[in-house]
Order: sequence, then structure tokens, then C-alpha cells
Amino acid sequence: MTDLPYKDHLRLMAAYNQVMNQRLIAILSPLSDTELLAPRGAFFGSVLGTLNHLIVADLMWLNRFRPQTYGQVLAPLDDMPKPKVLTDLLYPTLAELVPVRETLDDLYIRFIDRIGAADLAAPLHYQSATGGTFTKTAGLLLSHVFNHQTHHRGQITTLLSQMDLDIGVTDLAPLIPDFSA
Repeated sequence: MTDLPYKDHLRLMAAYNQVMNQRLIAILSPLSDTELLAPRGAFFGSVLGTLNHLIVADLMWLNRFRPQTYGQVLAPLDDMPKPKVLTDLLYPTLAELVPVRETLDDLYIRFIDRIGAADLAAPLHYQSATGGTFTKTAGLLLSHVFNHQTHHRGQITTLLSQMDLDIGVTDLAPLIPDFSA
């Protein structure tokens, strides 16, 4: 661990996010897009609808950080969609969605590595998808982003369970480094 425990926490969350998304994609890959788009009573309708929501939210959040001086590492966002609605189905097939998910997960890791402690403590001014304007602490907003990912992946694991598919242990604990004094 470094002398920046909060940044270490965000690094851990970015790594966890990436690992869990990879595991999710691995279990979903054998399924057809028809199965993944099937209405399942989820808030975003289907497995693929929920995965798209996560990408849409990530694009919205990362674009809010992009104009900041520490947001230079987020330049790949300039070539990606700028969704306006949280329910946009940007990628109607898993094959289209996977490379974007991988790019975003890599971007989060590079972004967390780049952002400084002062940046994490600084305010971020942004507008929500519904038009509200807010000013909140940048680091805490990043915590929200990773919590949001975990929340919706949990919904997807419930849908998978209903399909008799088991993703296995999704706990964060296995990724937490062992304590060494």
C-alpha cells in the first residue's frame, strides 16, 4: 500500500470492477444475443440492457471528469458515444459491447493511476442526466461509480441465477491484498 490509502481503495475498486466484468462476459459469451436481450423483469429489461446501462453511466461519469486537468488520460472518450439517456441501448450485441467494456475498464485503471490526492479531494461540478447541477467531491463520486457497477452486476447475477448460471464468488475480499506489517 502507498501513503494514499484512498487512492489505493479506488485502485482496488477499479481492479475489482475489471475482474468482475471479465467474469461476467466469460459466463455470458456462450449465450445468444436473443437470450441476452430477452425481457427478464429487470429494471433495464434484459441482461444486455443492464450491461448497456453500465456503459452509458460510465460514459456519462467519465465525460464529467474529462475536462479536468487530470482528465487528459480520458482522451479515448472523445471517439465514443455521448449518451443522454440512462436507458440507451448503444450496443445491441455482446460482440459490440465487449470491446467497449474492456476499453472503459482499462480507462478507469489508467485514470485512477493518474489522478492525484488533491484532485480526489477537489470539487467536481457536473450536470446529471435529468438536468440537475451538482458539486461534489471527485473521489467520492468515483466511489459512487464503482458502487453503481457492483449494484447492477448484482442484478445481472440474479438474472443469471434465474437462468441456472452461476458466476461464482463475487466478493471483493479475494482481491484485497494480504496485510503485511
